[in-house]
Order: sequence, then C-alpha cells, then structure tokens
Amino acid sequence: MTGSGALDAKAAQASGQRGHRRGAPDDAPAPRVRTAGPSLGQLRDLVVHLARREVSSSHRDTLLGWAWPLTRQLVQLAVLVFVFSKVLDLGIPDYPVFVFSGLIAWNWFTTGLSGGTRSLLSNRHLVFQPRLPAVVVPIVAVAVPLIDVAIALPVLVVMLVVNDDLHATILLLPALLAVQFVLLAGLAWMTGAVSVYLRDVPNVVGVVLLLLFYVTPVYFALGKVPPEYASILQLNPLATLIEGYRSILLDEPFPGTVRFAATVAASIAVAVAGLLVFRRLEPGFVDEL
Repeated sequence: MTGSGALDAKAAQASGQRGHRRGAPDDAPAPRVRTAGPSLGQLRDLVVHLARREVSSSHRDTLLGWAWPLTRQLVQLAVLVFVFSKVLDLGIPDYPVFVFSGLIAWNWFTTGLSGGTRSLLSNRHLVFQPRLPAVVVPIVAVAVPLIDVAIALPVLVVMLVVNDDLHATILLLPALLAVQFVLLAGLAWMTGAVSVYLRDVPNVVGVVLLLLFYVTPVYFALGKVPPEYASILQLNPLATLIEGYRSILLDEPFPGTVRFAATVAASIAVAVAGLLVFRRLEPGFVDEL
C-alpha cells in the first residue's frame, strides 16, 4: 500500500471505528460534526482574531516584545553581511539590502511552514471545538509570521532610501506576498494534516528547511551560480519569489515571465492539493490527537 493510501486507510479507520480502537474512554472528545461552512469573511475574521491572540501571548512578559522578531532578523543579517562581504566577499552591490530582502521572505517561509506543520499538534484544543473550522489552524500559523514581515519592511524601506534604491515598483510587493501566502498555505495544510498521523513529519520538515536554506538565493545571487546548477536551483519556487522581491525592491532583473507564471501556477496547485489532503484526513484528527 502506498503512503497516501495508508494515510487514507488510517483516516477512515479513525473516523469509522473510534470506539473499538485503543480502548477510547467514554469522555473522549466528540467527533466533529460538519455543518454549513462559514463565509470567507468569517474565516478571515477568525484567522485575524486567532493570529492576534497568538502574537499577544507569545510576546507577553518579554522585555522587547514585538521587537524580538526584528531583532533576530537583524542579528542574522549582521552575521551574513560580515561573513559574505568581509570574510568571503561575494561581490554583490548593496549587499546588506540584498541579503535583508531575501531574509524577510525566507524567515516568513521557514517560520510559517514549521508552525503550520506543528499547528494541529500544538493546538489540539482548537481542533476539538466543533464550531471552529480546523482548516484555519494552519493558516493562523502562516499568518502570524507575516506580522513579522510587516515589522521588518519599514526597516528595509529605510535602507533603500539611504542607498537611493527606492523605486515605485515597491507597490507590487503585496502581489508577491500574496503568491507566497498561497504557497505557504498549501504546504501548511498538507504537512499539518499528515503530521497528525505521522509525528516524524515536523522533524523531516525541519531537516528539509535546513538544507533548503543553502540552495535558496537568500545570501547569494543566482546570476553568480554556474548555469548547470542555476537551472536546478530555479526549480525552487521560493528562489523565483526572492528574485521577484529583489526585482521590485532593488531594480534587479525580473526572473522571467514564464518562470514567474509557472511559480504562480505551482503555488495555486500546491494550495489546492494541500486543501484536498487536509479535507481527506480531517475526519480522523480528533481520534489521533
């Protein structure tokens, strides 16, 4: 039996044979009853509410509060700038701005995907709420680090102004952020749902993200990579998005219409596939959690 077939079988067994597996106690959470789904506006308000609550609780009783995410990014920026402009000079103009634009996108990606993968496991109390759509839980994990992006962007704008690199194309930034959000949502739905059944998935995602950092043009430029390797690295959708960010922020060459359109299509396909996987495995969440 294939991996997806095994998961489907396990989900069906979880939803159909609850009382006969593992000696489930009488006071176990009741199975979720699917009712008429909320509207898009209600889902949006719910995501905003949960994201605000998550951010408030994570920064409570800390000295820097909301400044912590920005502090982490600035420290990471300082290390990368020192290593790759002083120790090993990559010869990239305006390197601090170049790196920071990539770091903002990368940190949102890695934080959102890691949080989305663990979201159902760490927020099982929300999954047990019959009136709360479980599908919003991974979205909240993706939306929370987007707030960190909003905090870091003004710093990036100041750096652009100081370097006289600010262009009107920055107005296209929300479109790129939307594409990355769609990509992250699909991945979070998929990995979050599978993690309920296979608890190794968060660790696997962590290893993949560790490796992905070194092959994503966060601290280097794809233009300086040999063509035979650059063509492989371009298959990474995040690489195209980061090049897109730098195109509108630093007036660098656009990654190409065909390549960018393929990234948009791939992001939508991942989102659809992630949602289908989530819906397929959702009936057994309560039993497995």
